[in-house]
Amino acid sequence: MDSPKVINFILEREKLKAGTFAKAIGVTPTQIYDLQSGKTKKISESIANKIVNAFPIYNKVWVLTGSGSPIEESLQQVPIRDDDGEFFTENHNNVKFYNLVDRYRMVVKLVPFAAYGRFANECDTLEAEKEGWEEESFETDKIVHGKYFAFEVKGESMDDGTRNSFEEGDRVLVRELDRMHWKDGLRFNDHPYWVVVFDSSVLIKQIVAQDLEKGTITFHSLNPSPEYSNFTLEMDKIRALYYVLQKKPRTVKY
Repeated sequence: MDSPKVINFILEREKLKAGTFAKAIGVTPTQIYDLQSGKTKKISESIANKIVNAFPIYNKVWVLTGSGSPIEESLQQVPIRDDDGEFFTENHNNVKFYNLVDRYRMVVKLVPFAAYGRFANECDTLEAEKEGWEEESFETDKIVHGKYFAFEVKGESMDDGTRNSFEEGDRVLVRELDRMHWKDGLRFNDHPYWVVVFDSSVLIKQIVAQDLEKGTITFHSLNPSPEYSNFTLEMDKIRALYYVLQKKPRTVKY
């Protein structure tokens, strides 16, 4: 009987009451009370989907079974370490790796156009001279290839007050998904958060739907305020898509 363990863990971690949590995922408070008490002994597939859709940071297998890591690995926050490590290698996309014995420090270019999470960016291109870009580091357990960058988050449309939020000043590690793969269907259940570039905007959003027949993608903001409503874009009008792999919280100085 893992339902009480799972529900109580989420409520404690998110600092939510059962009724508020029920409203957030779209079920009745009674359903959550029954899971919390153990009256309902197993979380259904339907409720598990509602939980991970509303709180993508949680691992669906853990929600269903209580086994494994509660947190989706791709969204775990990056720990801050004091050691920089020794240079190990550089891939063909200019991503550098430093040996930390058990892991690697991955150094990527910080795109000088912030991911606003709202329609506010005035830059019209991402083709800036990369030699002048700053760098940001993250940790990884393997050497990876592909086009990786870092973006800094601005605005509050992706801040819903929970730990899933992307707050202003956070930096995210992203990987570009080549356009040739878009038509195969975006794996937005595995990677819910994306940086999307279109027109003069650079936004961080959650992808909630893709219509391959119509050639559209629907984007969602975590902030429930009415001003941040869902919007849909034609794929032909999107210039670039990057899926978020890690979040590095902003540094708070006291």
